[in-house]
Parts: sequence; C-alpha cells; structure tokens
Amino acid sequence: MIDAASIRRVPLFRDFGDEEVAGIAATVTDRTYSKHEFVVREGDPGSTFFFLVSGSVSVCRIMPDGREMILAILKEGDFFGEMAMFDSSLRSASIKALTDVEVGAIRHADFLIFLDRNPHIGRSLAIALSERLRAANALIAATNSQDIRARLAALLLNLAEQFGERVDNGTRISLRLTNQEMANMIATTRETVNRTLNRFWDEKLLDMRTSHVVVVDSERLRALVP
Repeated sequence: MIDAASIRRVPLFRDFGDEEVAGIAATVTDRTYSKHEFVVREGDPGSTFFFLVSGSVSVCRIMPDGREMILAILKEGDFFGEMAMFDSSLRSASIKALTDVEVGAIRHADFLIFLDRNPHIGRSLAIALSERLRAANALIAATNSQDIRARLAALLLNLAEQFGERVDNGTRISLRLTNQEMANMIATTRETVNRTLNRFWDEKLLDMRTSHVVVVDSERLRALVP
C-alpha cells in the first residue's frame, strides 16, 4: 500500500501539499517486482508513469548480439516512463529490477490530468531530468575512454555517490552489483572487471572483504578518471 509518507519520499512530490498528495494517492497503483524481473520492456507501449518506492532498477537495452547494456541505475525516489507521457512513444529502453522493488504506477490519462492541475511539477521534472542527463553524460564520457581502469573508477565513484554509506574505512556501496552487471555498464567483460577490481584492492583503493564494495581512497580513484 502506497501511503502519503511513501509519496512524500519521492523528491518529485516532496513539496506538495496534503491535497496534491491525496490526489496522487487516489490514482496510483502499487506494484511489486522480483529481482531480475522486467518492469517494462523496450518497444512496449508507454502508457504508465512509475516512481520507485523501494529498491533499485537498471535502465538497459538489449544489443543485436544479445548483450545487455546498462545505461543507468535508478533508486528509491527516482521515476521513469515520463517520456511516453508527453509523446505517446514506445519505450526506448527496458527497466529491470536489480533488487526486489516496489513501484507506484500512474496511468497516462491520470498523469496528464495531474500535470494540468499541478503545472509546477514541470519544473521539478526538468531539474530531475537535467541531473540524470548530466550523470549519463559523465558515464558515457568515461565509457568512451580506452582505459578500463578509468572506466571502472568512474563507475565506482558514481555508485558511491548514489548508494554510498559512510563506514570506518571509507564509503560502502549499499547496492550489490555483479561483476557482469558492472561490465554491462562500461562495455567490457566480466573477467576484465574482476581482474581490475582485484588490482584496485591490491592497491588499497577498495576493500572487498564483504559482499559490499567499500571505496577506501576516493581521491586516488578519482585521479584515474580523465
């Protein structure tokens, strides 16, 4: 059940009044998905706007050779599906659960009515999309580098910023990604990611003694990024 408190945790709706939040609650549908399950698939009709109540998802595309390319990772409070709300286009990418997730779903017609009644949400959408575009451009720039160390360092720093928790020896990345998922984000192989992570550990840039990666020396890691 998605209540007013859950809705207010979404930055897009944080400054809304009680009446506006009640309006969202009246139209939203609660949906849950298991880890690795697709929430939407590329090419599907875009008839729903989603926001993440809990968990994390990847924005991904399946390449012609069958490889999965991860374009971005979204976490609790983020939203997706907004593009199709404005132009009724097909989904341009797939959304896949990285963890068990709970999402709020708002139908196209209800979302447009909501926008008409709350035009100030357009500014919040623009800010959120600009921040997302900036992060995507940074990741693309890093991915275009020929240096795998730079590409992986940029990814780890991005994950630490999004999912970081301070611990005694550095910043713990709370989101657990497999080496294959990291490889899918920086256009390389699982074996290369595994080898480079171990080198970072040997160089005391990371601590991987637990199932969660800890960034130990973010400054030295940042120095690897062009």
